[in-house]
Amino acid sequence: MSVNRHSVAVVHSSTAYPAVRRVIEALNPFAELPPAAHVVLKPNLVVSRSAWLGANTRPEIVEALVALLRDHGIRRITIADGSGMGESATRAFQICGYHEIAAKYNLDLLDIERDRFVSVPTRVDGPFAQLSVSRTVAECDYLINVPVIKAHCQTRMTCSLKNLKGVLPSKLKSGFHGTDLERAIAQLAATVTPEFILADGTYGDLTSELGGSPVNLGVIAAGYDPLAIDCFAAATLGFAPSAIAHLAHYAQLRGVDLDRFRPQVRALNHPRGERRFRAEQNSFRLYPCSVHLGSACSTCHGNLLFALKRLKEARRLGRRDRYYLGRFSDRELDSSTAPSGFRERRGGHDARGRDTPGRGARGGRTVAVGDCAVRLFGAGAAEAAGSGRAASDSPRSCGPAVVAVSGCPPSAAEIVTAVTAAD
Repeated sequence: MSVNRHSVAVVHSSTAYPAVRRVIEALNPFAELPPAAHVVLKPNLVVSRSAWLGANTRPEIVEALVALLRDHGIRRITIADGSGMGESATRAFQICGYHEIAAKYNLDLLDIERDRFVSVPTRVDGPFAQLSVSRTVAECDYLINVPVIKAHCQTRMTCSLKNLKGVLPSKLKSGFHGTDLERAIAQLAATVTPEFILADGTYGDLTSELGGSPVNLGVIAAGYDPLAIDCFAAATLGFAPSAIAHLAHYAQLRGVDLDRFRPQVRALNHPRGERRFRAEQNSFRLYPCSVHLGSACSTCHGNLLFALKRLKEARRLGRRDRYYLGRFSDRELDSSTAPSGFRERRGGHDARGRDTPGRGARGGRTVAVGDCAVRLFGAGAAEAAGSGRAASDSPRSCGPAVVAVSGCPPSAAEIVTAVTAAD
């Protein structure tokens, strides 16, 4: 039976092996793979901590793929990923149970940060003329992308397209956040093209790509077309695909009208009862403070979210408090009108135009989170960072002293400690 290359095979289940086997049998992606082929499985291992469920690809999903590849005679298999900033795929392999899989099936685990990289010319217009890509990924015979279906604090959702960032070196990952992130993701997806995708939607997270609040979505989706997979993932999380900027850019690069694009979804079973999910589009609104977002990595975003949750629980957040995260241009910092470049999110109401650096903020505390933000507030803040004291001589601040939390990125615990110590 011929397979529509734009279709998505879906199984509603959280039991790994039977669900994965069912989609593989339906799509038959390994039929033409020769036994000598080198297959790379690229999961999403964004965090390396014990509370990883909902953030990382479940090892049971990857093990099911490995077992089915072995059944097809494939011997050379590598599981490879590079974790988020401040995290480690090496530690994630250990914590999540991937070492047991490697030992059981005699396969390789690769922390991509320790791999060599090759320069690959980009195939389409975008922020980069070329990309540094893991040599192992670039030279493998068959790449299987195994992302998690979950929300993302910057791009609203993440699935197969954004999971490809894990094949890049950390410096380039960070560089994505210093340019048009959504277009960079689309350009990457048009340059690095997996042969097959199996999206783990058994457990995801509706608030953050770094997990912390896992939700049993109870679905596995597989197919050959990343646009079709990610459109399905967006709909699962309650988004119209056209509302996801990197999907819109990627569709445009492919000449696809996303408003009319309708991937064929082949449900191989039926869910038990109707289930609807809606990801939180602005997680910072949950907290009674102002958060000014510049260009920052996802780990910085996630760690600040976790820190604000802890500070809220301890009743150490106020509506006059201002948190700055990431890099800002001089225009964004110095505009007398606090333009839209200041992507400020405030709990309860829009505070655009208030409490920007150097604009007469009154009361509350000013917190610079991460090395990029610390540098915004000048030498005084940089010297104070990590010392437990506040910096009051910042050329860009007025009113309250700046609480400087250094790190690239600082952990949630370090943010909480610095803010608490400054009281």
